[in-house]
Amino acid sequence: MKIMRVDGLTSFHEEIEGVVTEASHAPSIHDTQPWHWLVADRRLELFADPSRLLGAVDPDGRQLLISCGAALYYARIALRLRGFVPDVVVLPGGPGYGGLDRDLAGKEPLATIRINEARPPDAWERSLGTAVHLGHAGHAGRGPIQPTPDPTGVLAALQDAAATEDAWLATLDDTGTDDHLATNAPSARPGQVDGQDSIVVLGTAADRPIDRMAAGQALARVLLSATALSVAACPIGHAEDIDAIRVVLREILHSTGTVQMVIRLGLPAAGGVPAEPAPRRPLSEVLTISD
Repeated sequence: MKIMRVDGLTSFHEEIEGVVTEASHAPSIHDTQPWHWLVADRRLELFADPSRLLGAVDPDGRQLLISCGAALYYARIALRLRGFVPDVVVLPGGPGYGGLDRDLAGKEPLATIRINEARPPDAWERSLGTAVHLGHAGHAGRGPIQPTPDPTGVLAALQDAAATEDAWLATLDDTGTDDHLATNAPSARPGQVDGQDSIVVLGTAADRPIDRMAAGQALARVLLSATALSVAACPIGHAEDIDAIRVVLREILHSTGTVQMVIRLGLPAAGGVPAEPAPRRPLSEVLTISD
């Protein structure tokens, strides 16, 4: 196990370059990879890259923030694999960072990471790290997938993963025992696509910038957990582009929360070919070292 050495500035920068490289494998809206990292005073800061904002489909930057949240979680795992516990503060400038103001997007950090403690990763964290290195090979892509052999056990694990990041994960037949779902909601038919896969919905209690960042970290944790459990998982990209679809899903769930993402779950079909990952942006475009 390689442990980060912070006694030398050069080695620290080299390790951070590795962390940012691994974080760049995070999923993002239409593969825009809309993040930028800054290293300063032995801390790592995450910024939105406003030049990557897709105004037509994401005018208020909701999905951009979700994408940056996913990159933040990937960075957390990369640091854990190196034996360090990241101390993360999301939106350190306060909750006023709303609407992804273009004047603030490249100036106010979305998150700050400091390293104050060292501890070896546990077995599950190593599994998640392995999932990061698998890239999107463990994800479903847009090809056919099959039902999981143990949907209840898998779903429970993924719901725990989402809850750990202050989000929730529900199926379309969830009658709801959590605060975001009505306890008397009628049972709906489980989401299916041609009988091949299951549809789950990822959401948060509200829709503030901090909730969107939480949704991104939860999305990343759910996808990596699914890969570690040998389950195919893939966000349905165009569904979350359309607010009306999110509203309908919220009504089906009788939810008082906010639907942030729709995900396909299942097993890769026999003989299926994993989706090719999109090219990653060069490190020089997503990382600035200031000291």
